[in-house]
Amino acid sequence: MSYSSKLFILLILKAFALTLVIFYSAIELGPDEAQYWTWSQLLDWGYYSKPPGIAWQIKLGTFLFGETEWGVRSLSIVFSIGQAYLVFLLAKKAGLSEKTSFWAALLMAFTPLGIIGSIFAITDVGFLFFWTAACLTAIERSKEPKLLKIGVLIACGALFKWPIYLFWMFALTLPRSLVSTSKFLLGVLISLLGLLPSLWWNAHHEWATFKHVFATVQGGSVSKATGNLGEFIASQSLLLSPIIFILLLLGCCHLFTKRRQLAQPLHFCGLITVTSLALACLASCFQKIQGNWMILAYPTGFIILGWDVFENRSTFWRRTFVKLGLGISLMLTCLLALPYLPFRDKILKHNSGWHEINDVLMHIGYNPSENYLFSDKYQTTSLLSFYGPEQERAYFLNLQGVRHNQFTYWPQLQEERQGQIGYFVWIETQPKLEKELEIKKKIYGELLKEYFEGVEIVGIYPLIKKGEDTIKGALVVRCSGWKGKEMLENQLF
Repeated sequence: MSYSSKLFILLILKAFALTLVIFYSAIELGPDEAQYWTWSQLLDWGYYSKPPGIAWQIKLGTFLFGETEWGVRSLSIVFSIGQAYLVFLLAKKAGLSEKTSFWAALLMAFTPLGIIGSIFAITDVGFLFFWTAACLTAIERSKEPKLLKIGVLIACGALFKWPIYLFWMFALTLPRSLVSTSKFLLGVLISLLGLLPSLWWNAHHEWATFKHVFATVQGGSVSKATGNLGEFIASQSLLLSPIIFILLLLGCCHLFTKRRQLAQPLHFCGLITVTSLALACLASCFQKIQGNWMILAYPTGFIILGWDVFENRSTFWRRTFVKLGLGISLMLTCLLALPYLPFRDKILKHNSGWHEINDVLMHIGYNPSENYLFSDKYQTTSLLSFYGPEQERAYFLNLQGVRHNQFTYWPQLQEERQGQIGYFVWIETQPKLEKELEIKKKIYGELLKEYFEGVEIVGIYPLIKKGEDTIKGALVVRCSGWKGKEMLENQLF
Protein backbone atom coordinates (compact mmCIF):
# COMPACT_ATOMS: atom_id res chain seq x y z
CA MET A 1 0.00 0.00 0.00
CA SER A 2 1.33 3.45 -0.90
CA TYR A 3 2.05 6.05 1.77
CA SER A 4 -0.62 8.24 0.21
CA SER A 5 -3.23 5.54 0.77
CA LYS A 6 -2.00 4.91 4.34
CA LEU A 7 -2.29 8.60 5.09
CA PHE A 8 -5.79 8.81 3.68
CA ILE A 9 -6.94 5.86 5.81
CA LEU A 10 -5.40 7.34 8.96
CA LEU A 11 -7.04 10.72 8.30
CA ILE A 12 -10.44 9.11 7.83
CA LEU A 13 -9.95 7.17 11.07
CA LYS A 14 -8.97 10.40 12.79
CA ALA A 15 -12.10 12.12 11.48
CA PHE A 16 -14.26 9.23 12.73
CA ALA A 17 -12.57 9.23 16.16
CA LEU A 18 -12.95 12.99 16.58
CA THR A 19 -16.58 12.79 15.56
CA LEU A 20 -17.09 10.34 18.43
CA VAL A 21 -15.20 12.73 20.74
CA ILE A 22 -17.50 15.62 19.81
CA PHE A 23 -20.60 13.48 20.37
CA TYR A 24 -19.62 11.58 23.52
CA SER A 25 -16.76 13.24 25.42
CA ALA A 26 -18.77 16.24 26.69
CA ILE A 27 -16.22 18.76 25.43
CA GLU A 28 -18.68 21.63 25.10
CA LEU A 29 -18.28 24.81 23.08
CA GLY A 30 -15.68 27.27 24.27
CA PRO A 31 -16.39 31.01 24.51
CA ASP A 32 -14.95 31.79 21.06
CA GLU A 33 -16.88 28.98 19.40
CA ALA A 34 -20.13 30.12 21.02
CA GLN A 35 -19.39 33.68 19.94
CA TYR A 36 -18.83 32.61 16.32
CA TRP A 37 -22.07 30.61 16.48
CA THR A 38 -23.99 33.73 17.53
CA TRP A 39 -22.47 35.47 14.51
CA SER A 40 -23.71 32.66 12.24
CA GLN A 41 -27.26 33.32 13.43
CA LEU A 42 -27.10 36.79 11.87
CA LEU A 43 -25.02 36.41 8.71
CA ASP A 44 -23.20 39.54 7.66
CA TRP A 45 -20.24 40.72 5.57
CA GLY A 46 -18.08 41.12 8.65
CA TYR A 47 -17.98 41.07 12.42
CA TYR A 48 -16.41 43.01 15.25
CA SER A 49 -13.17 41.10 15.75
CA LYS A 50 -12.85 38.77 12.73
CA PRO A 51 -13.67 38.50 9.03
CA PRO A 52 -16.88 36.59 8.17
CA GLY A 53 -15.40 33.22 7.10
CA ILE A 54 -15.81 31.41 10.42
CA ALA A 55 -19.47 32.49 10.73
CA TRP A 56 -20.17 31.33 7.16
CA GLN A 57 -18.43 28.02 7.89
CA ILE A 58 -20.51 27.43 11.02
CA LYS A 59 -23.71 28.44 9.23
CA LEU A 60 -23.09 25.78 6.58
CA GLY A 61 -22.27 23.17 9.24
CA THR A 62 -25.40 23.92 11.28
CA PHE A 63 -27.53 24.02 8.11
CA LEU A 64 -26.35 20.49 7.32
CA PHE A 65 -26.29 19.04 10.85
CA GLY A 66 -28.41 21.25 13.07
CA GLU A 67 -27.74 23.85 15.78
CA THR A 68 -25.61 21.45 17.80
CA GLU A 69 -21.99 21.16 18.88
CA TRP A 70 -21.47 18.72 16.00
CA GLY A 71 -23.04 21.17 13.54
CA VAL A 72 -20.78 23.97 14.77
CA ARG A 73 -17.59 21.87 14.56
CA SER A 74 -18.24 19.50 11.65
CA LEU A 75 -16.49 21.49 8.91
CA SER A 76 -13.38 21.94 11.05
CA ILE A 77 -12.86 18.18 10.72
CA VAL A 78 -13.21 18.46 6.93
CA PHE A 79 -10.68 21.30 6.81
CA SER A 80 -8.26 19.34 9.02
CA ILE A 81 -8.27 16.32 6.70
CA GLY A 82 -7.49 18.56 3.75
CA GLN A 83 -4.87 20.46 5.73
CA ALA A 84 -2.82 17.36 6.55
CA TYR A 85 -3.07 16.05 3.00
CA LEU A 86 -1.88 19.41 1.65
CA VAL A 87 1.21 19.11 3.87
CA PHE A 88 1.84 15.66 2.35
CA LEU A 89 1.61 17.11 -1.18
CA LEU A 90 3.74 20.12 -0.21
CA ALA A 91 6.50 17.91 1.16
CA LYS A 92 6.54 15.80 -1.99
CA LYS A 93 6.65 18.90 -4.18
CA ALA A 94 9.54 20.21 -2.08
CA GLY A 95 11.52 17.14 -3.15
CA LEU A 96 11.11 14.88 -0.13
CA SER A 97 10.39 11.17 -0.38
CA GLU A 98 6.87 9.83 -0.04
CA LYS A 99 7.78 8.28 3.31
CA THR A 100 9.11 11.58 4.68
CA SER A 101 6.06 13.39 3.30
CA PHE A 102 3.87 10.87 5.09
CA TRP A 103 5.52 11.63 8.44
CA ALA A 104 5.30 15.39 7.87
CA ALA A 105 1.55 15.01 7.29
CA LEU A 106 1.17 12.88 10.41
CA LEU A 107 2.86 15.61 12.44
CA MET A 108 0.40 18.12 11.04
CA ALA A 109 -2.55 15.85 11.79
CA PHE A 110 -1.71 14.36 15.19
CA THR A 111 0.22 16.95 17.20
CA PRO A 112 -1.94 19.11 19.53
CA LEU A 113 -2.03 21.80 16.82
CA GLY A 114 -3.68 19.37 14.39
CA ILE A 115 -6.03 17.84 16.95
CA ILE A 116 -7.23 21.19 18.31
CA GLY A 117 -7.78 22.44 14.77
CA SER A 118 -9.92 19.39 14.07
CA ILE A 119 -12.19 19.57 17.11
CA PHE A 120 -12.82 23.27 17.61
CA ALA A 121 -14.51 25.76 15.30
CA ILE A 122 -11.83 28.46 15.26
CA THR A 123 -10.56 30.85 12.59
CA ASP A 124 -7.11 29.21 12.47
CA VAL A 125 -8.49 26.14 10.70
CA GLY A 126 -9.63 27.77 7.46
CA PHE A 127 -6.70 30.18 7.54
CA LEU A 128 -4.09 27.40 7.73
CA PHE A 129 -5.81 25.37 5.00
CA PHE A 130 -5.60 28.21 2.47
CA TRP A 131 -2.11 29.23 3.64
CA THR A 132 -0.80 25.72 2.99
CA ALA A 133 -2.60 25.58 -0.37
CA ALA A 134 -0.89 28.85 -1.34
CA CYS A 135 2.51 27.42 -0.34
CA LEU A 136 1.84 24.33 -2.44
CA THR A 137 0.93 26.47 -5.46
CA ALA A 138 3.96 28.74 -5.05
CA ILE A 139 6.83 26.24 -5.13
CA GLU A 140 7.92 25.28 -8.63
CA ARG A 141 11.32 24.13 -9.82
CA SER A 142 11.30 25.15 -13.46
CA LYS A 143 8.02 26.86 -14.32
CA GLU A 144 6.18 29.97 -13.22
CA PRO A 145 4.05 29.61 -10.09
CA LYS A 146 0.32 30.07 -10.64
CA LEU A 147 0.23 33.55 -9.15
CA LEU A 148 -3.41 34.22 -10.01
CA LYS A 149 -4.44 31.00 -8.26
CA ILE A 150 -2.35 32.05 -5.26
CA GLY A 151 -4.27 35.34 -5.24
CA VAL A 152 -7.58 33.46 -5.13
CA LEU A 153 -6.36 31.21 -2.29
CA ILE A 154 -5.16 34.18 -0.26
CA ALA A 155 -8.47 35.96 -0.83
CA CYS A 156 -10.26 32.89 0.55
CA GLY A 157 -7.90 32.70 3.54
CA ALA A 158 -8.44 36.40 4.26
CA LEU A 159 -12.08 35.59 5.00
CA PHE A 160 -10.73 33.80 8.10
CA LYS A 161 -7.61 35.75 9.18
CA TRP A 162 -5.85 38.73 7.63
CA PRO A 163 -2.27 37.61 8.46
CA ILE A 164 -2.48 35.44 5.32
CA TYR A 165 -1.39 38.55 3.41
CA LEU A 166 2.08 38.03 4.91
CA PHE A 167 2.42 35.34 2.25
CA TRP A 168 3.23 37.98 -0.38
CA MET A 169 6.29 39.00 1.67
CA PHE A 170 7.67 35.48 1.24
CA ALA A 171 6.52 35.27 -2.38
CA LEU A 172 8.89 38.16 -3.15
CA THR A 173 11.77 35.72 -2.59
CA LEU A 174 10.65 33.39 -5.39
CA PRO A 175 13.15 33.22 -8.30
CA ARG A 176 12.75 36.33 -10.43
CA SER A 177 13.30 34.22 -13.54
CA LEU A 178 10.06 32.34 -12.79
CA VAL A 179 7.91 35.25 -11.66
CA SER A 180 6.18 37.70 -13.98
CA THR A 181 5.91 41.13 -12.37
CA SER A 182 2.56 41.84 -14.01
CA LYS A 183 1.08 38.51 -12.87
CA PHE A 184 2.51 39.02 -9.39
CA LEU A 185 0.77 42.40 -9.09
CA LEU A 186 -2.45 40.98 -10.53
CA GLY A 187 -2.29 38.13 -8.00
CA VAL A 188 -1.94 40.67 -5.18
CA LEU A 189 -4.94 42.62 -6.48
CA ILE A 190 -7.04 39.45 -6.68
CA SER A 191 -6.07 38.54 -3.11
CA LEU A 192 -7.29 41.93 -1.89
CA LEU A 193 -10.81 40.95 -2.92
CA GLY A 194 -10.86 38.91 0.30
CA LEU A 195 -10.90 42.20 2.23
CA LEU A 196 -13.97 43.61 0.51
CA PRO A 197 -16.63 41.98 2.74
CA SER A 198 -14.90 43.21 5.90
CA LEU A 199 -14.32 46.65 4.42
CA TRP A 200 -18.01 46.95 3.59
CA TRP A 201 -19.06 45.95 7.13
CA ASN A 202 -16.49 48.18 8.80
CA ALA A 203 -17.46 51.20 6.71
CA HIS A 204 -20.91 50.92 8.30
CA HIS A 205 -19.69 50.09 11.82
CA GLU A 206 -17.12 52.78 12.73
CA TRP A 207 -14.20 50.64 11.41
CA ALA A 208 -14.50 48.52 14.52
CA THR A 209 -12.43 45.52 13.34
CA PHE A 210 -9.47 47.69 12.37
CA LYS A 211 -9.60 49.58 15.68
CA HIS A 212 -9.82 46.27 17.56
CA VAL A 213 -6.88 44.73 15.68
CA PHE A 214 -4.80 47.87 16.22
CA ALA A 215 -5.60 47.83 19.95
CA THR A 216 -4.78 44.10 20.16
CA VAL A 217 -1.35 44.39 18.54
CA GLN A 218 -0.66 47.32 20.87
CA GLY A 219 -1.19 44.97 23.81
CA GLY A 220 -4.87 45.47 24.63
CA SER A 221 -7.50 48.16 25.02
CA VAL A 222 -6.99 48.81 28.73
CA SER A 223 -3.93 47.24 30.37
CA LYS A 224 -0.90 46.63 28.19
CA ALA A 225 0.46 43.10 28.49
CA THR A 226 4.25 43.00 28.77
CA GLY A 227 6.45 40.81 26.62
CA ASN A 228 7.59 37.40 27.76
CA LEU A 229 9.78 35.36 25.40
CA GLY A 230 9.75 32.32 27.66
CA GLU A 231 5.96 32.28 27.78
CA PHE A 232 5.73 32.45 23.98
CA ILE A 233 8.22 29.60 23.50
CA ALA A 234 6.36 27.51 26.09
CA SER A 235 3.08 28.07 24.24
CA GLN A 236 4.66 26.91 20.98
CA SER A 237 6.08 23.78 22.58
CA LEU A 238 2.61 22.92 23.87
CA LEU A 239 1.13 23.39 20.40
CA LEU A 240 3.51 20.82 18.93
CA SER A 241 4.53 18.91 22.08
CA PRO A 242 7.97 19.69 23.60
CA ILE A 243 9.89 16.89 21.84
CA ILE A 244 8.56 17.81 18.39
CA PHE A 245 9.19 21.51 18.99
CA ILE A 246 12.82 20.91 20.00
CA LEU A 247 13.37 18.71 16.94
CA LEU A 248 11.84 21.42 14.76
CA LEU A 249 14.20 24.04 16.17
CA LEU A 250 17.17 21.72 15.58
CA GLY A 251 15.97 21.20 12.02
CA CYS A 252 15.78 24.97 11.47
CA CYS A 253 19.31 25.42 12.80
CA HIS A 254 20.64 22.69 10.51
CA LEU A 255 18.73 24.12 7.58
CA PHE A 256 20.41 27.49 8.16
CA THR A 257 23.87 25.93 7.94
CA LYS A 258 22.90 24.15 4.69
CA ARG A 259 20.95 27.05 3.17
CA ARG A 260 23.28 27.51 0.19
CA GLN A 261 22.94 23.86 -0.80
CA LEU A 262 19.15 23.59 -0.66
CA ALA A 263 16.81 23.32 -3.62
CA GLN A 264 14.57 26.37 -4.02
CA PRO A 265 11.31 24.74 -2.79
CA LEU A 266 12.90 23.55 0.45
CA HIS A 267 14.61 26.91 0.86
CA PHE A 268 11.20 28.62 0.51
CA CYS A 269 9.67 26.39 3.19
CA GLY A 270 12.58 27.04 5.52
CA LEU A 271 12.40 30.78 4.96
CA ILE A 272 8.74 30.89 6.00
CA THR A 273 9.30 28.86 9.15
CA VAL A 274 12.53 30.45 10.36
CA THR A 275 11.50 34.04 9.58
CA SER A 276 8.05 33.67 11.17
CA LEU A 277 9.35 32.13 14.39
CA ALA A 278 12.26 34.58 14.63
CA LEU A 279 10.01 37.63 14.20
CA ALA A 280 7.49 36.26 16.70
CA CYS A 281 10.23 35.61 19.28
CA LEU A 282 11.61 39.12 18.77
CA ALA A 283 8.16 40.70 19.12
CA SER A 284 7.41 38.64 22.25
CA CYS A 285 10.31 40.35 24.02
CA PHE A 286 8.38 43.62 23.91
CA GLN A 287 4.71 42.64 24.11
CA LYS A 288 2.52 39.61 24.63
CA ILE A 289 2.24 37.43 21.51
CA GLN A 290 -0.65 34.98 21.56
CA GLY A 291 0.35 31.36 21.02
CA ASN A 292 -1.64 30.99 17.80
CA TRP A 293 -0.44 34.16 16.09
CA MET A 294 2.40 32.44 14.23
CA ILE A 295 0.98 29.01 13.49
CA LEU A 296 1.59 29.77 9.82
CA ALA A 297 5.18 28.67 10.51
CA TYR A 298 4.27 25.03 11.09
CA PRO A 299 2.92 23.51 7.85
CA THR A 300 6.29 24.28 6.27
CA GLY A 301 8.04 23.63 9.60
CA PHE A 302 6.97 19.98 9.62
CA ILE A 303 8.52 19.64 6.18
CA ILE A 304 11.82 21.01 7.51
CA LEU A 305 11.64 18.61 10.46
CA GLY A 306 10.97 15.69 8.10
CA TRP A 307 13.89 16.69 5.86
CA ASP A 308 16.26 16.96 8.82
CA VAL A 309 15.26 13.75 10.59
CA PHE A 310 14.23 11.30 7.87
CA GLU A 311 16.43 12.35 4.93
CA ASN A 312 19.34 14.53 5.88
CA ARG A 313 20.56 13.08 9.18
CA SER A 314 18.52 9.95 9.37
CA THR A 315 19.68 8.37 12.63
CA PHE A 316 17.71 5.78 14.54
CA TRP A 317 17.44 7.93 17.68
CA ARG A 318 16.18 11.03 15.88
CA ARG A 319 13.49 9.04 14.09
CA THR A 320 12.59 7.40 17.39
CA PHE A 321 12.21 10.77 19.11
CA VAL A 322 9.86 11.99 16.36
CA LYS A 323 7.67 8.90 16.79
CA LEU A 324 7.88 9.16 20.59
CA GLY A 325 6.91 12.84 20.56
CA LEU A 326 4.04 12.17 18.18
CA GLY A 327 2.83 9.25 20.29
CA ILE A 328 2.97 11.21 23.57
CA SER A 329 1.12 14.20 22.13
CA LEU A 330 -1.56 11.93 20.65
CA MET A 331 -1.93 10.01 23.92
CA LEU A 332 -2.26 13.17 26.05
CA THR A 333 -4.78 14.65 23.63
CA CYS A 334 -6.81 11.44 23.70
CA LEU A 335 -6.80 11.42 27.50
CA LEU A 336 -8.51 14.81 27.51
CA ALA A 337 -11.37 13.25 25.58
CA LEU A 338 -12.17 10.91 28.49
CA PRO A 339 -15.12 12.51 30.28
CA TYR A 340 -14.21 11.38 33.80
CA LEU A 341 -10.48 12.12 33.88
CA PRO A 342 -9.70 13.73 37.29
CA PHE A 343 -7.85 16.80 35.99
CA ARG A 344 -9.95 17.24 32.84
CA ASP A 345 -12.32 19.87 34.24
CA LYS A 346 -9.39 22.08 35.24
CA ILE A 347 -7.81 21.98 31.80
CA LEU A 348 -11.10 22.26 29.91
CA LYS A 349 -12.92 24.43 32.46
CA HIS A 350 -14.05 26.80 29.70
CA ASN A 351 -15.56 23.87 27.77
CA SER A 352 -17.45 22.17 30.60
CA GLY A 353 -20.66 22.60 32.56
CA TRP A 354 -22.64 24.62 30.04
CA HIS A 355 -25.36 22.02 29.49
CA GLU A 356 -26.38 22.55 33.13
CA ILE A 357 -27.40 26.13 32.37
CA ASN A 358 -30.60 24.99 30.69
CA ASP A 359 -31.68 22.90 33.71
CA VAL A 360 -30.83 25.69 36.17
CA LEU A 361 -32.87 28.26 34.27
CA MET A 362 -35.87 26.00 33.83
CA HIS A 363 -35.71 25.12 37.55
CA ILE A 364 -36.00 28.78 38.61
CA GLY A 365 -38.95 29.42 36.30
CA TYR A 366 -37.27 31.00 33.28
CA ASN A 367 -39.60 31.11 30.24
CA PRO A 368 -37.88 31.95 26.93
CA SER A 369 -41.09 33.37 25.46
CA GLU A 370 -41.55 35.81 28.35
CA ASN A 371 -38.04 36.31 29.76
CA TYR A 372 -34.56 37.05 28.45
CA LEU A 373 -30.97 36.35 29.51
CA PHE A 374 -28.13 38.84 29.77
CA SER A 375 -24.61 39.25 31.16
CA ASP A 376 -21.84 41.83 31.30
CA LYS A 377 -19.33 39.56 29.51
CA TYR A 378 -19.67 38.83 25.82
CA GLN A 379 -18.25 35.31 26.35
CA THR A 380 -20.95 34.46 28.88
CA THR A 381 -23.58 36.11 26.68
CA SER A 382 -22.52 33.92 23.74
CA LEU A 383 -22.63 30.73 25.81
CA LEU A 384 -26.03 31.63 27.28
CA SER A 385 -27.28 32.11 23.71
CA PHE A 386 -26.20 28.61 22.64
CA TYR A 387 -26.94 26.62 25.81
CA GLY A 388 -29.94 28.57 27.08
CA PRO A 389 -33.51 27.30 26.57
CA GLU A 390 -34.53 27.33 22.88
CA GLN A 391 -31.21 29.05 22.02
CA GLU A 392 -32.73 32.53 22.25
CA ARG A 393 -30.07 35.21 21.76
CA ALA A 394 -28.91 36.65 25.08
CA TYR A 395 -28.00 40.31 25.58
CA PHE A 396 -24.83 42.10 26.63
CA LEU A 397 -25.21 44.90 29.19
CA ASN A 398 -22.02 46.90 29.59
CA LEU A 399 -22.20 47.39 33.34
CA GLN A 400 -18.50 48.09 33.84
CA GLY A 401 -17.46 50.03 30.73
CA VAL A 402 -15.50 47.25 29.01
CA ARG A 403 -14.52 47.36 25.33
CA HIS A 404 -16.86 46.97 22.40
CA ASN A 405 -17.82 43.56 21.05
CA GLN A 406 -20.21 42.18 18.43
CA PHE A 407 -23.21 42.51 20.75
CA THR A 408 -22.57 46.26 20.81
CA TYR A 409 -23.73 46.44 17.20
CA TRP A 410 -26.89 44.39 17.60
CA PRO A 411 -30.28 45.47 19.03
CA GLN A 412 -30.11 45.92 22.80
CA LEU A 413 -32.38 44.45 25.46
CA GLN A 414 -34.11 47.80 26.10
CA GLU A 415 -35.04 47.93 22.41
CA GLU A 416 -36.43 44.40 22.14
CA ARG A 417 -37.41 43.32 25.66
CA GLN A 418 -39.08 46.32 27.26
CA GLY A 419 -41.48 45.27 29.99
CA GLN A 420 -40.14 41.71 30.29
CA ILE A 421 -38.28 40.14 33.21
CA GLY A 422 -34.61 39.43 32.58
CA TYR A 423 -32.18 37.05 34.22
CA PHE A 424 -28.61 38.26 34.69
CA VAL A 425 -26.01 35.47 34.88
CA TRP A 426 -22.44 35.62 36.20
CA ILE A 427 -20.34 32.44 35.88
CA GLU A 428 -16.99 31.68 37.50
CA THR A 429 -14.76 28.72 38.38
CA GLN A 430 -12.78 27.97 41.54
CA PRO A 431 -10.87 29.43 43.28
CA LYS A 432 -12.28 32.76 42.02
CA LEU A 433 -15.85 31.58 42.57
CA GLU A 434 -15.42 31.26 46.32
CA LYS A 435 -13.25 34.37 46.70
CA GLU A 436 -15.42 36.73 44.66
CA LEU A 437 -18.98 35.46 45.15
CA GLU A 438 -20.02 37.73 48.02
CA ILE A 439 -18.27 40.72 46.44
CA LYS A 440 -19.99 40.07 43.10
CA LYS A 441 -23.40 39.80 44.78
CA LYS A 442 -22.92 43.25 46.25
CA ILE A 443 -21.38 44.83 43.13
CA TYR A 444 -23.94 43.44 40.71
CA GLY A 445 -26.78 44.23 43.06
CA GLU A 446 -25.75 47.89 43.10
CA LEU A 447 -24.95 48.14 39.37
CA LEU A 448 -28.16 46.46 38.25
CA LYS A 449 -30.29 48.73 40.45
CA GLU A 450 -29.12 51.64 38.30
CA TYR A 451 -30.89 50.05 35.33
CA PHE A 452 -33.78 48.10 36.86
CA GLU A 453 -36.45 48.89 39.45
CA GLY A 454 -36.54 45.34 40.77
CA VAL A 455 -33.34 43.37 41.44
CA GLU A 456 -33.47 40.02 43.25
CA ILE A 457 -30.60 37.59 43.87
CA VAL A 458 -32.09 34.23 42.86
CA GLY A 459 -29.13 32.14 43.99
CA ILE A 460 -25.83 30.48 43.13
CA TYR A 461 -26.14 27.21 41.21
CA PRO A 462 -23.45 24.57 40.56
CA LEU A 463 -22.54 23.80 36.96
CA ILE A 464 -19.66 21.41 37.74
CA LYS A 465 -19.43 19.49 41.01
CA LYS A 466 -16.82 17.15 42.47
CA GLY A 467 -18.43 15.38 45.37
CA GLU A 468 -19.85 18.14 47.56
CA ASP A 469 -17.59 20.84 46.12
CA THR A 470 -18.76 23.27 43.44
CA ILE A 471 -16.03 23.68 40.82
CA LYS A 472 -17.96 26.01 38.54
CA GLY A 473 -21.06 27.98 39.46
CA ALA A 474 -23.58 30.50 38.15
CA LEU A 475 -24.93 33.48 40.07
CA VAL A 476 -28.43 34.34 38.79
CA VAL A 477 -30.17 37.69 39.39
CA ARG A 478 -33.79 38.39 38.40
CA CYS A 479 -34.34 41.93 37.06
CA SER A 480 -37.58 43.75 36.23
CA GLY A 481 -38.73 47.26 35.34
CA TRP A 482 -36.16 48.83 32.98
CA LYS A 483 -35.54 52.41 34.13
CA GLY A 484 -34.48 53.74 30.74
CA LYS A 485 -30.98 54.73 31.83
CA GLU A 486 -28.51 55.44 29.01
CA MET A 487 -25.98 52.68 28.36
CA LEU A 488 -22.32 53.24 29.21
CA GLU A 489 -20.45 54.46 26.15
CA ASN A 490 -16.70 54.39 25.55
CA GLN A 491 -14.21 54.29 22.70
CA LEU A 492 -12.44 51.10 23.78
CA PHE A 493 -11.93 48.50 21.04
